[in-house]
Amino acid sequence: MKHLERRLVERKLKLLQMQTIEGAHAGNIYRIEVMDEDHRRSRYVYKEFAADRSNEVEIYSKAKEYIQPFSKYVDVWDTPPQAILMRDLQSPLKKEFKGLSDRNKRKQIVSILERLAVLHSSTIRLVANELPTHRVTSEWRDWCLDQLTRLRSRSQWMNPDWINVIKDSYDQLDVTHYNPSSPLVLTHGDPHLENIFILDEQVWFIDWEWTTVASPLRDITILVQDLYDSKWIQFVKATYHECLKNKQFHISDEDYRRDFHYLYIDHTTMMLAWEIEKYFQGYTMEEEIQRMIDFKIGEINRVREEELGL
Repeated sequence: MKHLERRLVERKLKLLQMQTIEGAHAGNIYRIEVMDEDHRRSRYVYKEFAADRSNEVEIYSKAKEYIQPFSKYVDVWDTPPQAILMRDLQSPLKKEFKGLSDRNKRKQIVSILERLAVLHSSTIRLVANELPTHRVTSEWRDWCLDQLTRLRSRSQWMNPDWINVIKDSYDQLDVTHYNPSSPLVLTHGDPHLENIFILDEQVWFIDWEWTTVASPLRDITILVQDLYDSKWIQFVKATYHECLKNKQFHISDEDYRRDFHYLYIDHTTMMLAWEIEKYFQGYTMEEEIQRMIDFKIGEINRVREEELGL
């Protein structure tokens, strides 16, 4: 870790401890403790990106003024190895969310939605410049169908109707050609509960790799991917519209509903493919992946039927 030590020395910091953060990450992540010249100790997270997954560094350089108020970045290095240094935010919200009471879950969800409403409403007039614009394509549909086909070849419990639900939803609603109707804003792009932290009673986001200009419903339909209960998904859908209205960000009921539904189908399909991949890699148990697939396929089918008036 000579690069890390050199970079810390440049900041007049001495490395005291380092611990690898395990998981399916796009690079190497370490939790470190350092000491400054006044012998004050601090804890940070240092992330070195894989060679083909360093987009976050470029995104940050282009949108720093918008991202900084919602993150805890301390430094960014765009020279090899590309890396970021951020405050240690401790544990992501996902670790504790399941154990919260309904009252506290509601409180946490509202705080996240209010924070995202600030991000989205403050960037409604953002000129895209070099930032990419999000487009719905066939990418997640194709990946998910491939993953389900692989799963069918390996597992006797694979339900072939799952493939039909994905195909029918995309074909009948023409999802891959959907253009959102709501105003475009800066979106985080991956605000699931693993990327959300609560520190000092404030919501913070990490991993801005997938940041684009997009409908604000892009973030909301990704946020709900960690919620395996339809009542909370409906709560998020209704509450976020109110959050936007409170920020004088107006989207008609019809446009909001359609943007949510179409992006929800696409992002649920994306997350379904990713959850299957984590199962293949040994991060998820068989019983759990079955439960995940059943729920997400059921949600995709529910939204499809609602949009078709079935």
